[in-house]
Amino acid sequence: MEDPPKIVSHARKKQRDYSGSQKAADALLMIALIAIAATYIGSRWSIDDSMPEKVIDSAEVDLYLIPRGAYTSADIIANGSQTASEKFKAFQAKHDFKPKVGDAICPITRTKANPACSWIIGGNEYLFCCPPCIDEFLLVAKSNPTSIKKPSFYLQGSK
Repeated sequence: MEDPPKIVSHARKKQRDYSGSQKAADALLMIALIAIAATYIGSRWSIDDSMPEKVIDSAEVDLYLIPRGAYTSADIIANGSQTASEKFKAFQAKHDFKPKVGDAICPITRTKANPACSWIIGGNEYLFCCPPCIDEFLLVAKSNPTSIKKPSFYLQGSK
């Protein structure tokens, strides 16, 4: 019968030996774990829906290979008769949300455009931040061609 009191007594002694520096280390570990979890969840469930989704494959072929509106047969040929996902298969988008005055900006997201991500529409070269933005802009160019501006309009600080 004396063993249980010793166990309780031993547990209480261990609890008292739990030092302040150990508590601080445990608290920092907990904060780090929460930060990691928040970063992971934020990357998986982004609430920022400003980046467009890729067009579905069958619709993508129609979008890129059939002229309409401001998008001409000459544009299709100039773009290599391919879709943006074909042309930019290995493209790694890096979004710069703070373009400087005079920087080319993506017509869709208004982030800094990447010169490596361009598309010819209406005989003009437009720069984008990523291929899904080309999809979205091309949809507008085909359905409402008068609403798109010349590429020079898409500069940070221009009106």
